[in-house]
Amino acid sequence: MAAEGEGKALAVSAKRILIIDNRPEHLRQPVLRLQVEGFDVEEAHSEDEGLRRLREVRFDLLLLDAEMPEGDGWETLRRIREDPELAALKVIIFMAGQGETGKLGLVPVDGELRRPFSMGQLLAAVQKVLGG
Repeated sequence: MAAEGEGKALAVSAKRILIIDNRPEHLRQPVLRLQVEGFDVEEAHSEDEGLRRLREVRFDLLLLDAEMPEGDGWETLRRIREDPELAALKVIIFMAGQGETGKLGLVPVDGELRRPFSMGQLLAAVQKVLGG
């Protein structure tokens, strides 16, 4: 007879992160690095796909590209902040190296990263926003 609890996997609650970026080539490194660090990471390649996933699954953090061809990331963020179900979601926005600074005051974000950024900078921003 097996001892109580034997054979059961320990339940570890990984933080869930959704990344919305229309360019898959920009996602490979961040996704892999965050997964290696123990995060549960999903990708969405459009504003609509990302908003749909946010309504289907509870995420701890959203990493959002500010510049997408079919929808402005700032508009996506505004829609999230206006949705009572999503308004409290923590968000880090990816921005171009210059410009867009004025938009930061228009819609609240929890963190920002300017491209190009290192995987170390990404991980530090994620840990800071998630409190770990």
